[in-house]
Amino acid sequence: MAAQYSNRQFFRKTPNLYLAKYFETKSIHLEVNVNQQNEYDVDVLQDAMNKLPSEQITTIEAEFQDVNALACEGGILALVDEASFHNDAAFIEEIALIDGFHAKAMYAFLNKPKYWRGATMFLHADNVSPSYWKKRNDFLNLPPHIEDCDTDALAKAISGYFSGKEGRGKNCIVETYRRNKKEYFFAYPEDFAQTAIEWVGGALKNQAHHPAFEIIFVYCEAEGSLDIYAPKNSQAVPDLQALFAKHILKLDDLSEWQKDKRVYELNPVLEKSFEFKIEPTAGIASVLVTSLRVTLKEDRKKRVMVEADPFKDDKAVYGLLERLNLPPYDVTQLSLKVTFESVGGAKAKSRRVNITYPNSCALNHDGNDLKIRQMLALSGIEPKALTS
Repeated sequence: MAAQYSNRQFFRKTPNLYLAKYFETKSIHLEVNVNQQNEYDVDVLQDAMNKLPSEQITTIEAEFQDVNALACEGGILALVDEASFHNDAAFIEEIALIDGFHAKAMYAFLNKPKYWRGATMFLHADNVSPSYWKKRNDFLNLPPHIEDCDTDALAKAISGYFSGKEGRGKNCIVETYRRNKKEYFFAYPEDFAQTAIEWVGGALKNQAHHPAFEIIFVYCEAEGSLDIYAPKNSQAVPDLQALFAKHILKLDDLSEWQKDKRVYELNPVLEKSFEFKIEPTAGIASVLVTSLRVTLKEDRKKRVMVEADPFKDDKAVYGLLERLNLPPYDVTQLSLKVTFESVGGAKAKSRRVNITYPNSCALNHDGNDLKIRQMLALSGIEPKALTS
C-alpha cells in the first residue's frame, strides 16, 4: 500500500508534468506555472493551492488521496487487470512505459476513469488479510447470474436480512466486477446513523451521516468456491452464503457445508528430481525452501520442524533432514521464500509462504500471490482430492 498521505509528499512523488495535466484537465487555475517549477519545490505548489477556494481544495485533496492510494505495485496491477478485462492492450503498453507509481496512477486517473473504480475495489480486496475471509467451496462449479436484476435481488435480500435482524441496512447496493476468472460482488448496506465533528464552510459543526458497511463476495466458478469478507459480521456468514446461493447461483436450498476434502501432497518435494517450475513471464527470480515440518507415520502426534539457512546452500533444509535419520514420516508443512525479479532498479520484492497439510495456504488469488499459486500448481503442489 502507498504511504500515509500528505500534500507535500504527493507533490514530491508525482512529476510536475502529471500535476500540471491534472490542473489543466480540471480547469483549476494556479498562480504558478507547475511545469516551470523545480520538481522538489513543493512549498511553492502548496502555497499556490492554499489560495484556492476551500471547497476546491477539499475536492483536489480528496482526488489526490485517491491517486496516492493506487500509487503502488498492487494498485497498478489492479489497473492492468481492469484494462485486461476491457481488452485494452494499448493502455497496458502505455502505462508500462511510464516511470514511477504516482505518475502511472495519475495518468490512469486522468485518461481511464472507467477503470478507476474497479481497480480501487480490487486493491482493497487484495489488502484484506487472508484470515478475514471465510471460504466455502462446494458449489459444484455453478455459473453465476450477474444481470442487474440478480444483483438487485441480492442487494434487497441483504437489506432485508440486516434490517430484520439488527435494525440497519435500510438501503443497499451491490457492485460487480470480473477479474482473473473470478466475480467480485461489493455490497454496501446502510449502517446506523453516526455523528462526527467536521469543518463546514470554515466553521466546526456536528454533522450527522449514514455510513455504509461493507461485505465482499468473491466467486470462482472453476473452483466452485465462494469467499466472503464480512468484518464484524462473522456470525452472519452462513446466512450471507445462503443469500448469495439463492440470488446469484439460483440455489433455493443450500445444503450444509461439506468441508473441503482436498489436500496438499507435499512429499514430492523430497524427491531428488523435484524442482519448482516457473513460467518465464511470472517474474519469479528464485524459490527457496526455508523449513519443513514432518509428521512421523508411527505416531501422528509427533512432529519435527527442520529449519536451515538456504541462502548459501539451497538444499540445506533437505541435508539437515537426512542427517536426523528419522523414522518414516510425511511432510506436513512447507515454508518458502519466493523472490521476484527487480523492476526498474527497485529493491526486489519477496514473499514468505507457509503451505500446511491438509489444505492451508495463506495466499490471495491476485497479483504476486496469484503467480506463486500458479508456480505451485505447475510444480505439482496443489490441493487434490484424496484417492482411495
